Amino acid sequence: MRTIARTPLTFLLASLSFLDLIDVASAAANPIGPNPNPKRGLVYVPDKENPKPQDDKVWVQAGSPLTWYYNYETKPTRSLEGGATPLEFVPMLWGDYDNTLIKDVDELLAKGYKIEYVLGFNEPDNPANSGTGGSGVPPESAAARWKQSIEPLAKKGIKLGAPGVTGAPSGLEWLKAFMAACKNCTFDFIPLHWYGNFDGLASHLGTYSAAFPNQTFWFTEVAFNHQPVEPSQEFFNLTMEYFDRMESVGRYTWFGSFRSDVSNVGPNAALLDKNGGLTYIGAWYLNKNSRDAASVTGSDASRARVAGVSLSIVTVAAVIANWLV
Repeated sequence: MRTIARTPLTFLLASLSFLDLIDVASAAANPIGPNPNPKRGLVYVPDKENPKPQDDKVWVQAGSPLTWYYNYETKPTRSLEGGATPLEFVPMLWGDYDNTLIKDVDELLAKGYKIEYVLGFNEPDNPANSGTGGSGVPPESAAARWKQSIEPLAKKGIKLGAPGVTGAPSGLEWLKAFMAACKNCTFDFIPLHWYGNFDGLASHLGTYSAAFPNQTFWFTEVAFNHQPVEPSQEFFNLTMEYFDRMESVGRYTWFGSFRSDVSNVGPNAALLDKNGGLTYIGAWYLNKNSRDAASVTGSDASRARVAGVSLSIVTVAAVIANWLV
């Protein structure tokens, strides 16, 4: 009978550097998704008051898992073009106004762009000019604009995303009223927004799945806003694994493509730190390990990071011990 020499667990752990343990713990706590990831995209939010186009290079660097993006507009963002990883552009008709969506899409198609999807109104159930990004469009007005400025794109083979309402109960009410007013309209998928904990997110998806059976959903804005570091990271890890696993989730984008010091969802939800480097969440979103991150943000960063690493090391140690037995 062949015998196998067992390496003592204490010796094996001692042979790993502290940074190695961090990386192993990070990998255990932050499962890496597909690369490239056909679901994972970028909701691009530029700093209009103090533009930093140099930050945009990180999203299109070689090896990025991101495959698509939108920018709340009908035309692509120049700083996201020409990178090592090309991103599919998804135009959006943000609000109800005399627009050029169809014209712009036709021009992009003529230039060779691959336009497969478009997005409808952004948070029409939120008042316009409220500082929260809402377009403030009544359901009946939105239905009339849809028939004129979005529906014709379906005849070109482009798939149409319904208006992306807020995560509040009023959002579902608005969307039901809109669909009732927009009879015989085309809706290929429904964008959703969520800012809250993971239980709430799963419940939110369940509510919409019940209201619109057999429908595909895109989470085009998602984050656990204004939270300490540890809950932010825990929510991120749970949500990314959940989205990648759920068949009803067609695509998703984390709301945080900006620096932490200008983040309107709190510094700990941002993908970039105040200097433009990747936060831990930013690194994980790009399928990188913790060594590729500049820092976590927030005053409790050190406490949260040490606590997280300590817990994960215990978990990793248990896994290694089980393997050695």
